[in-house]
Amino acid sequence: MTTSKSLLFLLCLVSATLFAQQDAQYTQFMYNKLGFNPAVAGSPESTRFQVAARQQWLGLEEAPTSQVATFNTPLTSAGTGVAARLSRVTIGLEQQYNVEGSYAYRFSLGRGSRLGLGISASARYFNIEYARARPTQGGGVDIAIPGATESKVVPNFGAGIYIDGPAYYVGISVPRLLESDIDLGGEETIISREARHFYFMSGIKFQLSDKLALEPQILAKYVAGAPFDADFNVTAHLGQNLFTGVSYRLGGNGTGESASVLGGLYLSENLSMCLAYDLGLSDLKGAQNGSIEIVVAYSIGGRSAGSEVVDPRNL
Repeated sequence: MTTSKSLLFLLCLVSATLFAQQDAQYTQFMYNKLGFNPAVAGSPESTRFQVAARQQWLGLEEAPTSQVATFNTPLTSAGTGVAARLSRVTIGLEQQYNVEGSYAYRFSLGRGSRLGLGISASARYFNIEYARARPTQGGGVDIAIPGATESKVVPNFGAGIYIDGPAYYVGISVPRLLESDIDLGGEETIISREARHFYFMSGIKFQLSDKLALEPQILAKYVAGAPFDADFNVTAHLGQNLFTGVSYRLGGNGTGESASVLGGLYLSENLSMCLAYDLGLSDLKGAQNGSIEIVVAYSIGGRSAGSEVVDPRNL
C-alpha cells in the first residue's frame, strides 16, 4: 500500500469525525445552494434540474469523489416552492448517500426582493466496506480491522433564511439541526456525532456594461471546535452566453486550501454547464494534481422571463 493510500485509509477510519467537522465541499458553491440552505427551494423562476460531479485530488488513490442531483421548482408566482436533492460522497472505504427534501415559503419585501423561510428533512446512509482494507505490512488479514461491511441511516432536519433580489442574495442556514450519533460500531460509548454546520452565503452583481457584469460571492462555514472556513468567488458574466471566474478557499497550511478557475456557457435557452479546476495549496499539493468539478443544469422554462440572461445564482 502506498503512503498516500495509507493516509487515505487512516482518514477513512476516522471519517465519522471528519464529516462532523466539514461537509463535502464544492468549488461551485454558488450553483449548489440547496446543499447548504433549504430556503433556496423555489427561488428560480422555473423548474430546474441540475447534476454536479467532483473528483478531488487527482492522482491520489481513493481520494474523495462526490456527485449530486437536484430538482428545484416554484409552486406559486411569489416563489414558494419545493426542492429535492440526492448526493453521494466516497472516500477510501466509505460511501455516504444523502437524500433530502426542502420546502420554502416566500414573502415579498418590495422592489423585487423576497424573503424565504425554508425547512428540510434528510436521511444519510453511511457505509464502510472493511473487506477492501489491506494491511500495509505483512500481507494477509489484519484482525484489528472489522471483516464485514458496516452501515447506518441517520435522519435529520434543517432550516434556513434566504433573501434574494434583482442583483443580490444573502442567506444563513443550519442544514442539520440534530447532533445524531454516527458511530458505525456496536459500542455503547458514542465517539462521533453529527455537528451543526452554520452557513452564511452572499453575493451581489454589478452590471458594468451591456456585455460585462461582475459578481463577488462568499460562502462562510462555522462548526464548533473546527477552524473557520470560507470560499470566495468572483464571477464575470460576458455577454449573454459566457461566464468565467476565480475562487479561493481558506484552510491548508496558511496559504489556503485551494485556488480555482471556472468557465461556463449556455448551450441553449434551457441548458448550461460550468467546469472548474482547483489548484491545491495545502500540504497535500505535492501528492495530487488538483481537483475538477462540473455542473450541468437544465431549465424547463428556459431563460428567466425578466432578464435576457439567466442568472447562474439560481441554477
